[in-house]
Amino acid sequence: MEEKQRALSKASRISGFVKFKLLQLQQNPRDAVVRAKLAKMRRGIGEQPGAVPELWDLLFDGLPEELEGKGNEPSRAEKAVYTALTLYALHQQGKDLHSEFMYLENNTLGRAVGQLARRSDGNEEAVIRRFNVVVTSADLTEFSWHLRNIIQLCKRESIPLDYAALARDLYEYQDLNRLDNVRLKWGRDFYRELSYREKDEDEAGTGLQE
Repeated sequence: MEEKQRALSKASRISGFVKFKLLQLQQNPRDAVVRAKLAKMRRGIGEQPGAVPELWDLLFDGLPEELEGKGNEPSRAEKAVYTALTLYALHQQGKDLHSEFMYLENNTLGRAVGQLARRSDGNEEAVIRRFNVVVTSADLTEFSWHLRNIIQLCKRESIPLDYAALARDLYEYQDLNRLDNVRLKWGRDFYRELSYREKDEDEAGTGLQE
């Protein structure tokens, strides 16, 4: 029980840290500085945490001590934070941080992909196949590689994502004992979002009959 509580505490700190970093970017009045930072973040996609010195401040400045790695390898928390923040930079590319902020609380990965499928104009199965490839990835590196394709599609449709929740999920995704729980949550959120479209279609059909 105590170990479970520690894991929950870490997950909460991870999501809080990522939210803080993203709001810090959005609230920075120096637009040119922020754009340059986002460009650096995008170049860090797929790299190991700490491998890009230009991004050390993004990852380590303010990072709670219990999330830091203790050896020569990045911790699960560092990997989750770094992956979420760099992928967010890809999602935000070309969009205004104030009018089109691509971070939205409670719009989880499953919900965002469900919204993408709802807008797919008959290509719902293609979205589902892409999503299945993402969530069955063997490790976080493969996961982030495949997820960037989904994020590009969400960016095109201006569908935001809860990156704080994503970081928390990615932390648990790296734990084999929690992996299936994370997938279960994503699946539920995805099909709950799809059900909204079916409800809308049923209501539209009823309206036409009337």
